[in-house]
This record gives sequence, structure tokens and C-alpha cells, in this order.
Amino acid sequence: MTELKHNEKLKNLVNSSGFPLQIGLAHQIDLTRQSHGWRILLTEHPWQHPETSENGFIDLVVENHYETQVMVIECKRVRDTEWLFLIPKENPNPRAVANTWITYLQEDNARKFNWTNLSPDPTSYQSEFCVVHGQDPKAKPMLERVAAQLVDSTEAFALEEYQIRKPNRDFLRIYVNVIVTTAEIKVCKFKPDDIDIATGEIAATNFETVPWVRFQKSLTTRSAKVTSAKHVAEMAKENERTVFVVHSEHFIEFLKQWDSNVKPELL
Repeated sequence: MTELKHNEKLKNLVNSSGFPLQIGLAHQIDLTRQSHGWRILLTEHPWQHPETSENGFIDLVVENHYETQVMVIECKRVRDTEWLFLIPKENPNPRAVANTWITYLQEDNARKFNWTNLSPDPTSYQSEFCVVHGQDPKAKPMLERVAAQLVDSTEAFALEEYQIRKPNRDFLRIYVNVIVTTAEIKVCKFKPDDIDIATGEIAATNFETVPWVRFQKSLTTRSAKVTSAKHVAEMAKENERTVFVVHSEHFIEFLKQWDSNVKPELL
């Protein structure tokens, strides 16, 4: 094998990993920092959840200018594929609500220390179903698996920061789950009436390519730390988490548009 062919083989090996996307995304965030105010706080940050002992590495953590919000980011580089998010409504409205972790301490009194619903911009479609081409139908769906691990890593990171916070000081931190992918993101809109119950197939669909979407469903089996649930349906609702899925080409625009609309006095 010639050196040129060998180097091409090595380059293909490097490009088959997700590291180039992770490095390139961090570079783009740094280059455009003046336009959106976010900075790289951490890369390849190890985490371990204290309750489950699950562990791994967070690809990127970015922090806003006020140091009150972070996005915990998982980079998913894929080739020539689409992620199809199902929305069983013919004309769905964009959603504003998202479930994020909030740590809000006044001195050492915890006003908020849990997953909480906020209404951040930008709005987007919301879905709990994702179809990925070539996925093994017998395996746990890829996005659910990645999203659940991301939620665990976000919670572990929030607990880690809580442990090392400065005592006797107010502390506000919002933690947002984000998957950045090279997959084309499409929503599949349809009417439930158009599903043939005999075949389990949809007769008519409408597809739309979008820059980002809210993927929201029950992604954890751990009970909430503070709960008012009185039956399993309420508990399942409390266990819902929001993971923003953003196309890599649109992530900088996502940062520019992000606004959590959070005021401490309202928490």
C-alpha cells in the first residue's frame, strides 16, 4: 500500500469517529462568541451519576455570558441519513415549554434543585417518536438511549457543581440537554385517522425539514426528588425530559436565539 493510500485510509478512520464534529463545533462556537455570548466551558468532561454509577464523558459544556446557564452537548455525527420525528397532528403548533434542570440557591437554601418546566426561545416542534433508517428493530431505539444517557450526564454535572459551589452565596444555574447532529432533521406530520389499524401504516404524511426539534418523553425511571404525583400517569409526566436535537449547521443560530426567560424572583 502506498503512503498516499495509507494516509487516506487513516483519514477515513478519523472521520468515522465523532471527534471531528465535536472539535469543529467547539471551534465555531469560539469563532462566533461575540455574536451569541456563549463560551466553551468544558470538553470531554468525565461524569458519574451518584445514584446509578452510570458514567461517561460529556462532549461539550457551553456557558452563557452571565454564567447562569449551560448546555450539556452530545455530538452525533452520522452519514447520509435522516432522523424522522413523528407528530400525529396535521397542523401542529410550535412548542415553547422545555424540561430543564434548575439549581437555584439563596445562600444555602434550595429554592429549586430539580427538573423544571421553562418556556425558552426558540420555539420548535415537539415529538416523542423518532425513526432512524437502518435501526435494529429489536434494539433499544438509538435516540432514546443517547438522550437518556445525556439526561443522566446533565444531572450528574449539576450535582457536581452543587458540591463545589461557594457557600453562603446565591447561585442560579440552568442546565439544558442538547444533541447536535449531522443527520437531517425532519418532522413527519399526519392525522391519526390516516393510520390503517389493520396494517399499522400511515396513508398520508407531510414531511418538513427543520433546524431543531424538542424531543420530549419519559427518559428516566428514577423518581423525582420532590413529587406531588398520586398515580403512575402523573409520575410518568414528572419523569419527562426535554432534549433539544439541533442540526450542526444551525447550532450557532440556535445559540443566538436562545432565551430562557428566567427571572430568579419567579422561581
